[in-house]
Amino acid sequence: MKKLGEEYLENGLFEDAKKVYDQLQEIYRTLLEKDPDNELVLHYLIFSYGYLGDLHSKQGYPEKMEEIYLQALSIVEDNLRKNPEDVAFLVNRGKIYEEIGIDYSESGDPEKANSFYEKALANFENMKGKYLDDPDYQFKLIETFGNLGKLFAKIKSIEKAKQCYMHEIEIYDSLFENDPEDEDLKMEIIDTLMEIGNLYAEAGDTEPAKEYYEKAIEGYEMLLSENPESTDFEIGISDVLTALGDMFAKVGREDMEPEEEAEDAELEIAREYYEKALKLNEKEFGRYPDDLTCQDELVRTLGRIGDSFAAQERYIDVIPFYRRIIEIKEQAVKDNPDEWIYIMTLTNYLYQLGYFYGKIGETELEKEQYSKAAELFSRVLHDEKLSLPVKQILATDVQFHGINLLNSRKFDSAKEALDTTLKFFESQYEKDPEEPENYPFICEALFQSGRLQQALEHFEEAAKIFDLMLSIVEKLIESDPENPEAREKAGISYTDAGEVYSLIGEYEKSEQAFERSLEINIALLDEEPENPIYKINQAETFEKYAKLLSKLGRSEEAEDYNKKSEEIHRKLAEEDLGEMDKDE
Repeated sequence: MKKLGEEYLENGLFEDAKKVYDQLQEIYRTLLEKDPDNELVLHYLIFSYGYLGDLHSKQGYPEKMEEIYLQALSIVEDNLRKNPEDVAFLVNRGKIYEEIGIDYSESGDPEKANSFYEKALANFENMKGKYLDDPDYQFKLIETFGNLGKLFAKIKSIEKAKQCYMHEIEIYDSLFENDPEDEDLKMEIIDTLMEIGNLYAEAGDTEPAKEYYEKAIEGYEMLLSENPESTDFEIGISDVLTALGDMFAKVGREDMEPEEEAEDAELEIAREYYEKALKLNEKEFGRYPDDLTCQDELVRTLGRIGDSFAAQERYIDVIPFYRRIIEIKEQAVKDNPDEWIYIMTLTNYLYQLGYFYGKIGETELEKEQYSKAAELFSRVLHDEKLSLPVKQILATDVQFHGINLLNSRKFDSAKEALDTTLKFFESQYEKDPEEPENYPFICEALFQSGRLQQALEHFEEAAKIFDLMLSIVEKLIESDPENPEAREKAGISYTDAGEVYSLIGEYEKSEQAFERSLEINIALLDEEPENPIYKINQAETFEKYAKLLSKLGRSEEAEDYNKKSEEIHRKLAEEDLGEMDKDE
């Protein structure tokens, strides 16, 4: 019955869920009348209040939710009065407070959430120091404090979260005293120190974060002194150093103004930590070049150092680090020629390196990286062993890069990437032109190729591409007439096609395209009148249509459409200002 209630709840059938939970409670009460000492049934009854509390929370009734949970709490308190040391009921009490807090947190009331989390914390603190010879009890309490710490952290109650984590460490310490050779316990203490460091780092409190990160490093160094050959401990130190670097890099980026020149103290500190991590990673990679963890750690640190220079716009300093990454990733591709994920990772780094070459004016080297990436993508897309879904992911990835290059007016490189995508999706479409799953892919590939030709002012070529695209766009709409995303994309396609047809003097086709776009836009806005994307699309269609009408000598109509476009933009700007005022 519980699963049935959950199914109703997931589908928003609240009344049906409530009936199921009420029936469940009635069953438990009946069983308790027959056997009042059955604690198992009693606990199930307590849990059932939680189901109802969750239901009311999902309905948006937090007060009713709290009332239901407090009924369960009343049963728990009655039993604790009879037996104050009953662990099961003590845990139940803490969990009820915790659940009420979670529901208040999810409903956007962090203050109330905090008050119930504090009650849960006090409850579990009272359970510390008991059953010291029972490891299961102690580990369960550690897990409980860890979860509660995360809940406090989520509502930005940093000191209370730290308090929970410190309780974890205290329990680990007591367990460690009984078993000082237990390496896992030492690692758990280090992980908890890292949790506290992360907590302060996320809150922007660098000094206490640094203190706990350094304690974690001390822990790893102690373990390393006992086992000097351990890769894990050196990588652990590297992870902490990287976390320290990330913290200062974040502070540095937040402090920097766009017009500021290259030096920033926090980024320099960040880089010092990254460079310390890099030494450890290079050492471990040298020892175990085929170990994926060592490879990933090295690449990550190289990327962090490169990105710290990029944040200061010192692009010439970025390049050696990305060249080193590519060297590592190229070797990984050679070692794993049939693994597409290695090629995809390499291509993404090639595009990044190309970008940095572009930033320092090395245009030939920039193009070279993009060409290598496109060639690698093309190779993988022709691999018969790869499944179609994987190829679609890869083709979409290279298309994304092509769009970025097109938007940056890197037309030659954009063409290489977009042609790679188009050839693949054309081949899929030609194999089965009546398969609806192919339509969105081929439409997008043709649309971006058309945009490229339009940007190159090859308007006749762009018009041919749009002719083909629009015939498939209509098939796409017919195959899924209720899909707003497909219809929105269709509206944009018709607008761009209308603009191209106008540029080559095919005015009748241009007007038909604009009218079809307006028809689609109006239907979408009827369904979602406040959707800002639909409004922007309509404004752009009005503006471009007005240009055609002016060419045709229909100046009054053109002026009317221009006014409509301006009015939409004005209202959207006012809405943006209103949202900014609210935020302030």
